[in-house]
Amino acid sequence: MESTSPMGAQFFEIDSPDDEAGGDDFVWPEPSSDEPDPFERMMLSGSDWAEPGACWLKASGEPDMPAELIEALIARAVAAVEQLQGIDAGALDASTTELWAKGVERLRRQIDAAGVEVADHVDRKRPFRKQGFLTTKAWLKHRLQLSGIEAHRRLRVARMLRTSASWKNAHVAGLVGVAQCELMSAVIENSRIDPAVWQADACDLLIDAMDESYDEFERRVRRWEVLADPDSAAEQAERNRTNRDAEIRPRPDGSWSLTASFDDMSGAEFSEIFGHYVQAEWDADWAEARQRVGDKATMFDLRRTQSQRRADALLAMARAAASAPPWSKLPVPTVNYLIDQATYDSTMTGERIDPSRYRDVVSRAQAGRQPNPTDIVKASIVGHVRRVVYDGAGVVIDLGRKQRLFSGSSREAVMLLAVVCSWIGCDMKVEWCEADHTVGWKGGGNTDSGNGGPLCHCHNVMKEQGYRIWRDPDGDWHTFDPDGNEIL
Repeated sequence: MESTSPMGAQFFEIDSPDDEAGGDDFVWPEPSSDEPDPFERMMLSGSDWAEPGACWLKASGEPDMPAELIEALIARAVAAVEQLQGIDAGALDASTTELWAKGVERLRRQIDAAGVEVADHVDRKRPFRKQGFLTTKAWLKHRLQLSGIEAHRRLRVARMLRTSASWKNAHVAGLVGVAQCELMSAVIENSRIDPAVWQADACDLLIDAMDESYDEFERRVRRWEVLADPDSAAEQAERNRTNRDAEIRPRPDGSWSLTASFDDMSGAEFSEIFGHYVQAEWDADWAEARQRVGDKATMFDLRRTQSQRRADALLAMARAAASAPPWSKLPVPTVNYLIDQATYDSTMTGERIDPSRYRDVVSRAQAGRQPNPTDIVKASIVGHVRRVVYDGAGVVIDLGRKQRLFSGSSREAVMLLAVVCSWIGCDMKVEWCEADHTVGWKGGGNTDSGNGGPLCHCHNVMKEQGYRIWRDPDGDWHTFDPDGNEIL
């Protein structure tokens, strides 16, 4: 029986003469007519990934597909890949390199999708059961020489794709990343997540997978996971508190090894203090390099590596604690946790938060980690609470007063809602960034949160060389080169 999907690809039933169970024929799922399909809006006109008349699988009642045809198709694909590998990359300009990179990435995604579909077919029909392969994973490991982890990954993704035609369509067309599919399949493998909740939010999550960076997608998926299975999240948080530990051991080579684990809230406090000690070590190295080399100093002129500075910072923390008089009042670092009012109120009253609100829920530390909302509410009871009001563009327009140990409120207002550097593609965490004037002093820029954003040191230097960043009314940052062209 033949069916046609909205993008023109033809799907067929598959009969397997080796299927001992004799179960229902496997039919690839068709998109539900009442399910919005974000894949359709992403399809490129004229795409030839599913040419009309292309023969991919046999239809019921048709003769077996000749092995020669499969071999010919694979040979054609291999030849195309070899040609791509043989491209003289040195002769490519930036735009052609990007075209090459994006094309290869989409091809890689489609090849991975083909491998997942093979695993899906074997998992459904078990055509090798007579040969003694009792599980699909066993066959994949033996015949394809896959690791157990990779075999499990393909099966897990295949089983997720059976539950959402939109995800399957985007996966087959190479419009969603391999890592995004792997993450999503690992999350919904949790049997405590209601399948109805997944079905209700699958399309929104797919749009995020296609539109957002992987890091932002992961943050949203993890937030959705906590909302979809709040009991597991709370249990994990309690296990982390129970299993906290720290240990230092001598090694046979004369060095020492230090390991530690904290719950989310304690870890955030430790990270805040440790981060400032690391910054102090970096500042000392940078000052020494500037004195030795002059204004042309770069990060390559620093005396110590980042790992060495981290080790020295930890020792400095211990020495500072040991040298403090026992009667002195310990400084209390400010650790910022952000939670929206609706989530705070729901958590206080024990009301379940609708997982479909995952894009609107704010429950995170300033550095980006997402502790359980219950932990933030508990911290607010014993700690300090202040109101932070921000507009639709993510600009802080009202910051309640609360003295901070390490920095002033003006910088904090700029950095509070950010996670990483504002420069496109930069993953430098906000705690290592500088509060930068979007419009500089020379250009008449004011010192307020609406004219500020986090920039790492390197990109702050580049900004002074003619580059420009700008935050649009929706809060998204854009980067422009000295010629005025946006870097995408």
